[in-house]
Formats: sequence, structure tokens, C-alpha cells
Amino acid sequence: MEDAPLDLREVFSVPWAGEATIWRPWWLRWVPLLPRRFAFRTEVVADGGSVLVNDTQAFPDGRVWHGTMRGDLIGPGVWRMSAEDMPGGTEITVRSDGYSFKPYTIWAPILGPLTVPLRCSDDVRFEGDEALTDTIMLRFLGLRVGVLTMHLRRVPGE
Repeated sequence: MEDAPLDLREVFSVPWAGEATIWRPWWLRWVPLLPRRFAFRTEVVADGGSVLVNDTQAFPDGRVWHGTMRGDLIGPGVWRMSAEDMPGGTEITVRSDGYSFKPYTIWAPILGPLTVPLRCSDDVRFEGDEALTDTIMLRFLGLRVGVLTMHLRRVPGE
């Protein structure tokens, strides 16, 4: 018998934070994109029957990006997610050890106002109750252009 899916409202009732790293293929390393490492924090706020996911990315040069996703529970262990930079949104299927996003597209800033659509495959695995790893495969026109890996821990005392 399969374990029941996690309740993400409970799991994310406190903020999570940690470090994100980006792997890029050698042929893209010359492009002045994001730095190889940055700090990441996510906080979830209940909004009636929905949740708001507030993400913060803090870069070594002092830049800070904020993003918000909205999540609506649409069935047991299934969430519908939407965000301004995610045309069409996506769904999350929750397991007992994590959750997976259906492939989705985001508009990613490359240089200034220039954005490109990246197709993302995203899987989150929990390591006990206090840590998680989120691995996002990034593709442009079918080519793998990066892998974003986030290692997050519950923020103590919050």
C-alpha cells in the first residue's frame, strides 16, 4: 500500500531557505546569465482555500528577485499552480517523499528585458522532515541549457 501524500500546507507552514546552484553546459558558460550560486527562500501563506508561494532569490551582487505562485488544491495530493511568468500554469502531484511538477514553461530573464521561454521538469525530494532538494531541468528548444538544484532546510524559529 502506498503512503499518503504529504500535506504541503503543513510542510511549508514555516519558511524554507538555502542555496541554489546552476549547472550550465560548457557552450553557455560565456553568456552572462545568472551566477552559479545564490540564496533562495520560500514562504507559503494560506489564502482561503488556496496558498500563495512567495520565493526570494538573493544574488551575490546584491540583486534580489521576488516571485509569487498561487496554488489551488484540486484533488487529493494534486495542486494547480500559476504564476505571472508561467504561461498556462502547471500541476503538482504530491507523494509521501516529495512532489513533482508536470512539465511547465517559464519566461526567464536573460539580458535586461530580454526573456526566453524555458521548458522545466521539476522534482522535489524531502530528506526527512527538515531538508529538501529541488532539481529543475531547464530546456530551450529541446536542448538542455541548465540544471537548477536547490538544497533547502526549514528556517529555525519561524
